[in-house]
Amino acid sequence: MKTSASSHSSPSLPPPQRQNTAVEKSSEAVKNGLKVFFDQNQLALQKNLEEREAAMTLAEQQLKEANEAAPALFAKPGDRFTFHVKYCDFFALFQYVGRNETPPQKADFRGDHNYQSPEIGWLIFRNVGEVSFNAYRDIVGAWPIAAYSHYEGGEMKNDTLCIPPSMCGELNVWKDWDEDADY
Repeated sequence: MKTSASSHSSPSLPPPQRQNTAVEKSSEAVKNGLKVFFDQNQLALQKNLEEREAAMTLAEQQLKEANEAAPALFAKPGDRFTFHVKYCDFFALFQYVGRNETPPQKADFRGDHNYQSPEIGWLIFRNVGEVSFNAYRDIVGAWPIAAYSHYEGGEMKNDTLCIPPSMCGELNVWKDWDEDADY
């Protein structure tokens, strides 16, 4: 007897289930490893960012303190500074001119050529008060005059004081007095 395939019905089989292959397992392991790696790096980056923010905060604080301790180092041309002459009732008044850009050279002071003019980067002040620079020169040791004056075209500018940043600590920002104010 002849049987036909169409007349005979066989039980239906479920579709084949997909089995995890070695490649899929390996891929899953890589994904998990990358997740751990990225999580650890994110923590390290976060810690690094926090450390940098703390360092910036400290640097900003130190800059603020430096400005309070030596405001002349942060001056702009035209800013005025003063210092109080001890045991006297007067202030000397200086105006900041800028930084020295003239390379050091042998300086001539009253025929003596044994002095060197100021270094590049030293601060230049012009006396705008009635008190000479001499009291301040005494306080910070800015002698002889030839070594601590500004030069233009090889000529010493007598009304200037040119000092290194290390000698600016005694200068204070000048604040105009209000005669009507109670101090």
